[in-house]
Amino acid sequence: MILQSLVNYYEALAGDGKVTKPGWCEANVSFALDISYEGELLGVIPLTRVEERGKKKVELPQRKKVPQMVSRSSGVSANFLCDNSSYILGVDNKGKPERSIECFQCAKEKHLEILEPVENEIAAAVKAFFEHWNPEEALTSPALVPMKEEILAGGNLLFYVDGVYPQEDFEIKERWKEYLKDSSKAPDGLCMVTGRHSEIARTHGTIKGVQGAQSSGAALVSFNATAFESYGKEQSYNAPVETYAAFAYTTALNYLLRNRKYFCTIGDTTVVYWAENGLEEYQNVFSAVSEPSVDNQEIVAGVFQNLSSGKAVDVEGITTKLQMSQKFFILGLAPNAARIAVRFFYQDSFGNILQHLQQHYRRMEIVKPLTDTMENLPGFGFN
Repeated sequence: MILQSLVNYYEALAGDGKVTKPGWCEANVSFALDISYEGELLGVIPLTRVEERGKKKVELPQRKKVPQMVSRSSGVSANFLCDNSSYILGVDNKGKPERSIECFQCAKEKHLEILEPVENEIAAAVKAFFEHWNPEEALTSPALVPMKEEILAGGNLLFYVDGVYPQEDFEIKERWKEYLKDSSKAPDGLCMVTGRHSEIARTHGTIKGVQGAQSSGAALVSFNATAFESYGKEQSYNAPVETYAAFAYTTALNYLLRNRKYFCTIGDTTVVYWAENGLEEYQNVFSAVSEPSVDNQEIVAGVFQNLSSGKAVDVEGITTKLQMSQKFFILGLAPNAARIAVRFFYQDSFGNILQHLQQHYRRMEIVKPLTDTMENLPGFGFN
């Protein structure tokens, strides 16, 4: 039920263009490598944005749409067109130069294989870069020296050719689609999420943003020992989920965890919430009602007043009248080493959830000083 709900949510988000389609993802990118049509590195372009964090302003990487990135826990496995300096340049600050060279060779082989049939200037530039770049001379490259420390810190890099990002080139995008189709070797089976006979995912993507879990990402569905497997089915074949559904639920969950207004934390539990139709207005109202503050008392009062009178909730600033019958989901996740544990999963109509919250606040009522204008005490009231 959890994965089905997230897949449905993904499809609602995809219909609004808020998430990427299969084969693609959004990644934090710190720099673009400006290369000529001959593959020569001309310079490095910082890709950062300034964001306010409290009273401070911090520089953060840009979010870019890139080919689906691999899940790496160990070993060497390259991404296409977007990766860190170990794979793109063959250098890093980890003190293992031999492994960095191995990473670069892996990336070189992958890019030359994928781009080999593409005959345009953008693809030729990327191929030329990998054919001529020498990792042993990277740290003395005039183009890299000014930003060497920042680049080696581990952020992702992209290519940039005469004003074009290669992953946005039509022919390269079509070739990437073909490559994914041709390289798939997964067996078909019955998906436990969609009920379709389709290609089953061997491994699922990782989830980032759960408090206390690995920052590089943790798995919601995985099997790492034979003791957890059944009937000889290894890895995620033991819980058959088609590749589309695996991509959809991980993309939807990562989308929620990237947006602070779509989740909160209770102790060590990260709580995400969403409406089945994908409209963020439901999340905005739920966030306001479940976390009342001095600043949003009028909103909370308005929600409960409309609810009590049987009217559709229509908060100022929200143009969509919210339907009380809309399905709403609340999922609690906790860290568990390289995995994620499900603490709880709650599903109900949006109206019932608001009623439960209203009942909770009524039970929590106390006599307060006249100067205290907080009608509802802060805190969650899940029933």
